[in-house]
Amino acid sequence: MVYKAMMTVDLDKEINKGFAIFPTTRYQGSKRRLLPWFYKIFNEIKFESVLDGFGGSASISYLFKLMSKKIYYNDILRSNYQTGVALIENDSVKLENNDIEFLLGNSDSQFPSFITDTFEGIYYYPEENKWLDMVVFNIRKLSQFYKDDILRKKQALAFHSLFQACLSKRPFNLFHRKNLYLREADVSRTFGNKKTWDIDFPHLFWKFSLEASSKVFSNNQSNKAFCGDLLLLENHDYDLVYLDPPYERPSESHPKDYFSLYHFLEGLVDYDNWSSRIDYSKKHRPLQKESSKFDGLSPLERIDLILEKFNDSIIAISYGDPGKPTVDELKQLLSKYKKNIKVFDTEFSYKLNKRNGSNLREVLIIGS
Repeated sequence: MVYKAMMTVDLDKEINKGFAIFPTTRYQGSKRRLLPWFYKIFNEIKFESVLDGFGGSASISYLFKLMSKKIYYNDILRSNYQTGVALIENDSVKLENNDIEFLLGNSDSQFPSFITDTFEGIYYYPEENKWLDMVVFNIRKLSQFYKDDILRKKQALAFHSLFQACLSKRPFNLFHRKNLYLREADVSRTFGNKKTWDIDFPHLFWKFSLEASSKVFSNNQSNKAFCGDLLLLENHDYDLVYLDPPYERPSESHPKDYFSLYHFLEGLVDYDNWSSRIDYSKKHRPLQKESSKFDGLSPLERIDLILEKFNDSIIAISYGDPGKPTVDELKQLLSKYKKNIKVFDTEFSYKLNKRNGSNLREVLIIGS
């Protein structure tokens, strides 16, 4: 179903059906299954423009797009930015069948072999590594047929589809360790994505390309995607700022590091510079950490700076409970800037690994 404009959609009816209306994703921490819950809350708030500061999988931004809001999507990861361009900023460009056929079938040219040479035995089988080298090369070769904004959005859709295919074939959908052996071992599994490992890459890419293109629509707003540190982002006087900051569980010593979990996807986007960014001292070949002038700040200190920066907007903080900092600490911090604070919560667990999500609740703190 392709949504051409919001007036053609009975959004309340579609939302009540569940979360099938939204693009699928294998991204850890995605709020996709909770979007009907978020919709009921946000639908009671008056706002026209919104900044999604930690955009991630773009699920929340996509909900705002369905609600006809003007969206500013931001994420510090270049891979997530591609998804923001493909599904949020993009309102008409799609991957047609001939585009997908070119991306999957153009093997006549001599393409690079960086993934094949560098990641042997780490994440994918040799023939899969070779396929990835070819597809990234072909995504860039789309410049033969398209220019400027159309090219940028075609490539963003292609990268988004490639990312979803890559995640589908990874144990736990992550790149946190060298564990290709898990796909080879004939043992029982306690996590849920084993069935997608054996689906070949071309089939997965076709599936996600068609799905992503089917979710492209215009909500009659000029939506924008950005890639950068939220504290350095220009303030456009957003009506509402939605924050889904990384947090740590009580058993952990640091917040979840999405750069480390998805470094391989970052490399796919920055293919030409990938080799110079890798930390070769580690078996799983992650990217070297990029420094920031905000390094050294605690999660609470960083959130405080963000709240101060956007204190003229309605603030909505999405958070996992239990977490560090605690919900009470976030409420107290938000009370420095907002008089009216409301807290909503619901049960939530991770789909692929129930043990990691047991007794976890999703909390939405709204300050106005």
